[in-house]
Amino acid sequence: MENYVRFDKGMTAIVKGFAIIFMIILHSYVRDVYDKTISFDYFIDSGIHESFKICVGMFTFMVGYGYAFSKTKDWKYSIQHIKKLLTPYWTILFLFSFTVCFKYVLDNDLTTFIYSLFGITDGMDVVYLNYSWFVYFFIFAMIVMPFVSRFVDKRPVWNTIITIIASLVIGVVFHEIPRLLAFFNIIVPRIAETSLPLAIFNCIMMVPVTVLGYLFAHEGYYEKIRVNCMPKGLVLLICVCLMVLIFFMRSYTYSDHNPFNLDFFYAPLFIGAIAVLFNTFKWHPVRVVLMKVGEVSVYMWFFHALFFTKAVRWFYQPAITIFNDINLVEVWTITLTFLASWLIKSIVDKLISLASKPNH
Repeated sequence: MENYVRFDKGMTAIVKGFAIIFMIILHSYVRDVYDKTISFDYFIDSGIHESFKICVGMFTFMVGYGYAFSKTKDWKYSIQHIKKLLTPYWTILFLFSFTVCFKYVLDNDLTTFIYSLFGITDGMDVVYLNYSWFVYFFIFAMIVMPFVSRFVDKRPVWNTIITIIASLVIGVVFHEIPRLLAFFNIIVPRIAETSLPLAIFNCIMMVPVTVLGYLFAHEGYYEKIRVNCMPKGLVLLICVCLMVLIFFMRSYTYSDHNPFNLDFFYAPLFIGAIAVLFNTFKWHPVRVVLMKVGEVSVYMWFFHALFFTKAVRWFYQPAITIFNDINLVEVWTITLTFLASWLIKSIVDKLISLASKPNH
C-alpha cells in the first residue's frame, strides 16, 4: 500500500512549532539584547545562528499555504483572520508592554502609538514590542491574497511565476523611488529610514514566498511525496542531512542586501523535510510537544519579544537571566514563553467564548 505525505492541521502546528523555536533561538543568541553579562563561552557559530532566521520564510510560506484552504477567499475571511491575529498581539501589547512602559508611551507621539498597534516598528527609534512585523505583513497578505489567489487559480504555475516576478519588480522600483525623485531635486528619506514605506517594502518583498506557499497547497505538492518507498532509516538520514545542508547553505548565501530572498527555496524544502519525517515516524512525545508549541506560536512570538524590547526588558528580562550561560537562558526562555503563552491563550479563549455566548 502506497502512503503519501499528509499535511493537515496537526502538521501545520508542527511546522509552526519548529519555526517559533527557531525564532526564539535566533533572538536569544544576540549578544547586545541583554542588560546583564551573559556567558557566551559555548555559543554556537554566528553564521549558523543566523540560519535560524529561516523561521521568517517558514511563517510567510505558511501564510500562503494556509490561505489556500480557505473556502471563500474573500474580505470576510480576511477580516476574521486579521482579528484572530490582532487578539494575541493586542493582548500582549496592551496588558504586558504598555502597562510597563506607560509613561514612555505618553512621552512619544501619537503616530508611534498608532503604528505600534499594527506592528510597524521598522525604521523607528521608539519600539514598544520588538519583532512585530508579522502583524502588518499578515494584514497586507489578507488584503492582497483575495486578488492574488484568484489570479493564480486560473493558471497556477505560470501565474505564480508572473506574480513573483511582478512583486520583485514592484519592490525594487518602490525601494528606488527616493533615488528617482532626487533626479528632479525632490528629496525624500530613503525607504530604510522611514516606517510605513519600509513596512510596505518589506511586505512586497515577502510576497514571493507567500505565493509559493499558496501554490504548494493548491497543487498538493507535499501530498504527492511517497513516504514508504524507501527504508525508514534512509528517510531519516536524507531528511536530517537536507535540513543540516539548508542551515549551512543559508549561513553562506544569505544576505540582508540580497533583493531576492533565498528562503524562497530553503523554506519549502525545510518544511518538506519536516513533513516527510513526521509522516514516516510517529515520535509521539516529540509530535505532541511541537503541536502544542505550534498551537500557541503566535502568542509565543509576541510574548518572547518582551524579554528583548528595550522599553520593557528591564522588567521582564530578569526572569530569563537567572542563568549565566546563554544556552541555559535559551532553553529557559523557550520554556517560560511557552508556559506563559499557553496560560494567556487559555484565558483569552475562555473570555472570548463567554463573550460570544448569546444572552438569554
